[in-house]
Amino acid sequence: MYFSLTPKSSKENLYDREEELSKLSEYSKTGRIILITGIRRIGKTSVLKVFLEQMKDQGHSTVFIDCRVYEKINRFDRISFERKIISEFEDIIQKNRSIFKVITKINVGGVELNFEKLQKDRNLTGYLELINKVMKKKNSRLLIAFDEAQVLRFYGRGGKELLNLMAYIYDNLENIVIVLTGSEIGVLHDFLNLEDANSPLFGRYVHELLLERFQRAESVEFLVEGFKQIGIEPSIGEIEKAVDLLDGIIGYLSIYGYIVSTTKDWGNALQETEKSAIKIVKKELELLRLRSENYISVLKAVGFGAETFSQVKNFVEARFGSITDQTLSNNLNLLQKMGFLEVNYKNGKKIYSISDPMIHRAISD
Repeated sequence: MYFSLTPKSSKENLYDREEELSKLSEYSKTGRIILITGIRRIGKTSVLKVFLEQMKDQGHSTVFIDCRVYEKINRFDRISFERKIISEFEDIIQKNRSIFKVITKINVGGVELNFEKLQKDRNLTGYLELINKVMKKKNSRLLIAFDEAQVLRFYGRGGKELLNLMAYIYDNLENIVIVLTGSEIGVLHDFLNLEDANSPLFGRYVHELLLERFQRAESVEFLVEGFKQIGIEPSIGEIEKAVDLLDGIIGYLSIYGYIVSTTKDWGNALQETEKSAIKIVKKELELLRLRSENYISVLKAVGFGAETFSQVKNFVEARFGSITDQTLSNNLNLLQKMGFLEVNYKNGKKIYSISDPMIHRAISD
């Protein structure tokens, strides 16, 4: 069903995205690292999960890790994270036990490891070496997917151990593919640090798929087809009002469809959708506020029409007090990297805008 509120995992429940799924399939044939990026609630997790199911149907193995589960206040739950990964790896080995019997031993860094020793030592590289050999025997691949992978920067010291592991996989384990999603696109790119010669992943080619919001016609069709699925006659007038407000963001459109389907109340559905969406956004803004009140001030400036650096600075100082150019520049850059702001260029100047219509509503509430 198009209007379920949880991420989709089967193609029949995912509206459109055929082109994106086709690209991911092509990338996985030769690529070693794949990024799926896009603003919040654009459907990245659904596209990822459907893609992984399609790969499983083709005989490949997959691992899905939601990195947000392991993000705690000011720390990363490394023990639970590693336990989850190893559990997934052991499950793959057990499912391929007949092939594993042929591969009695592997060698990691000059040390021979067997399965029993792997279980005792919890050696991630050893597991990966073994699984790569199994995949090679099967002429298939393992796809390891990290959802909201920017969180991995909190693993250890800036996530460098994981980046080293990814680099090792890239260079040595040709039957394993890493897939990363991220809503905080700039933060994810900073974490991977692909252009820094000192980064473990420097020089590696990464395929990136950017998910765009639906165009108006696609949004209307999504709602029309979704209502037909559940036997509700679409009201084109009400649907167009919803699309005007929700701006092609699939997460909000799905909430709207769900509310209409459960209440059968076209009159109040859009208002209830807006309330639900604002509640979600306000939680995210509160986390942002904990970093600094400046971020909220800057968002309010852009939300009230300030587009350029100087306009934002004038608005913030007029409403909230003095702010240095460096602080404002840092705030704008981070808000862009975290996906709260979008940047375009006009006459050589950066033009800032808010990426999500519900942020407008939340900051002016």
